[in-house]
Amino acid sequence: MEKNNKESVEIEVPKLNYRGWRVMPFIIGNETFEKLGAIGTLANLLVYLTTVFNLSSITATNIVNIFNGSASLATLLGAFLCDTYFGRYKTLGFCTFASFLSNFLAHLVHHM
Repeated sequence: MEKNNKESVEIEVPKLNYRGWRVMPFIIGNETFEKLGAIGTLANLLVYLTTVFNLSSITATNIVNIFNGSASLATLLGAFLCDTYFGRYKTLGFCTFASFLSNFLAHLVHHM
C-alpha cells in the first residue's frame, strides 16, 4: 500500500519593511525644510517684534532666543516620546503637522 503523504509547503511572503536608508531622504528632506521654516520665522519674528510691538531690540532678541532654544529642546522631547511611546513615523507626522499649523497660524496673524 502506498501512503499519500502531503507535505505542507509554506510560502513566505516577504514583509514590507520601510526602514533604514530607503526612507532617510524623506526624513532628511522634511527636517531640512522644517529647519528652514524655523530660521525664516526667527528672522521675521525679530523684525515683527521691534516694529509692530515696539519692543526694544534686547527684549525682542531675548524672546527670539527663548523661542529658538525651546524649539531646539523640543527635538529631545520628541525623540524621547518617539522612542518610548509612539514610534518614529507617528511622531514625525504629528510634529510635521504641528510645525505646519504653527507656521500657518503665524502667517495668518501677521496678515490680520
